[in-house]
Amino acid sequence: MWTKIKIWEIRKDSLLSLRKDINNRIVKNKFNVILYYNLIPLIIAIIFLIIGVTINSEIANYFITAISIFAGLFFNLLLVVASKLNERKKIIDSNSDEETVNYVERYTNFSEQLISQISYTIILSLLLIVLMFFIHFKKWLPHFEWQYLSLFYHGLKCLLNGIIFYIGVQFIVMLFVILSSMYTMLLDDIKIKLPK
Repeated sequence: MWTKIKIWEIRKDSLLSLRKDINNRIVKNKFNVILYYNLIPLIIAIIFLIIGVTINSEIANYFITAISIFAGLFFNLLLVVASKLNERKKIIDSNSDEETVNYVERYTNFSEQLISQISYTIILSLLLIVLMFFIHFKKWLPHFEWQYLSLFYHGLKCLLNGIIFYIGVQFIVMLFVILSSMYTMLLDDIKIKLPK
């Protein structure tokens, strides 16, 4: 496969970062990540399918617009995080005491985790946009009144909706993780600059 596409590596790094703290130590067990990132979205997707929630073309268009805006913001956030990391690394040149070095090391760990999480969230965004685009596929099918084609369409629509719900909840989980990570690091940034 083409070596420039590293989707699985981004996914692996992002999911591993869900288990790490700001000092890059694994602090959460794997079950918690599986529970919050895989099982809960699966349960929510199944519940939505059972109660009959579906995404029609109009709702898909609204979701595509919202997710596209988030994806654009995430691309911008990637650049901001990289820029802030370079600024923090320059601090060591002027002040290399232990506290400053530890702070820059924590910020580097945070930045690596955040970049992997943001990158993976962008991938989820693109995947959701493509899947929601396929919600419109009924318009592409020839209009036949065959029972088998109708059953196929209904089954495919349920499958697409289930996948969209599952990935959509994962997307929301990643949004909360990114927000929480930024909150923690910004508070740490404020504390480190306070005079003692």
